[in-house]
Amino acid sequence: MDTCIICNDDIQNGNKTVELREKGSIGINNASRERGDTIVTRTGQLVHEHCRRSYVNPNVIKGLKRKFTSPAPLATPPTLRVEQICIERNDKWATEVKGRIEFAQDLHTVYAIYHSSCSTNFRTGKNVPHLFSLKTDKSQIKRGRPNTNNQHFLKVLDFLEDNDDEQLTTKDLVLCGDEAYRQPYMKQKVQEHYGTSILITELNGKENVVTFRQTASTIIHNFYKESKLNKSDEDSKLFFIKTAAALIKTEIRSMPVDKNFYPSNNDILSHEKKIPESLAVFLKVLFSEKDASLTGHHASNKTKTCN
Repeated sequence: MDTCIICNDDIQNGNKTVELREKGSIGINNASRERGDTIVTRTGQLVHEHCRRSYVNPNVIKGLKRKFTSPAPLATPPTLRVEQICIERNDKWATEVKGRIEFAQDLHTVYAIYHSSCSTNFRTGKNVPHLFSLKTDKSQIKRGRPNTNNQHFLKVLDFLEDNDDEQLTTKDLVLCGDEAYRQPYMKQKVQEHYGTSILITELNGKENVVTFRQTASTIIHNFYKESKLNKSDEDSKLFFIKTAAALIKTEIRSMPVDKNFYPSNNDILSHEKKIPESLAVFLKVLFSEKDASLTGHHASNKTKTCN
């Protein structure tokens, strides 16, 4: 059986295929090196068209790099995401992964690691990559046309979580998902998946900007969990500072914004009216009341603008 070298699925599974020319083959091979994968293609080889587009997508590659080079956000427990995917897959591989999670309890604490290609395949409903598969059980290979829309949506969720600090819109998510869903339905699906932890609104003239809404309770819970780990005094100090910053940032994000109103000089000097209480307390420790007020307004506006 001929397979697509990118997804390892049957090349004749009903999805549109494309024959690689020299430029296309070079593009996939370059993307493979950037991803840290071992995929090598040649001119004339057949691959699924949507697999090729997704694999060489620079935004997706950028997101994967950020995942393994940047610290995870304080309120993004990976175990919950993996457990949800296990439920959605409901197959042998999902059962094995769920068993490992239940044994470890906290993936972050035990320093759980995984191959990039395995993570991608698991989250997008594909099989174990041949490179890491002990044996190929043909009875476990799903037949018929796969639900590509669900696969694209899982890819969108990964991309969104890896790039939360950017001003992504529902239009960006539609493009990342190879336009499997239109914008209104993409917005609905994202809201259904994340519930109250996601915020979709207009920001700086952009419509439908998607951001995660951290809550104070999740940050404090994560702080309590992390504080049990053995850390050096320097690491503990930095962790305290980052937690305080996360709490202040969360309160700033939750403040209503009226773009048609600009505060008066008196309002600016009266930090109680426009600055979150947590930020005001923090700045009072560092500056005089007047300096704290001006600095607080600048910090609040900068945070709302950049997030």
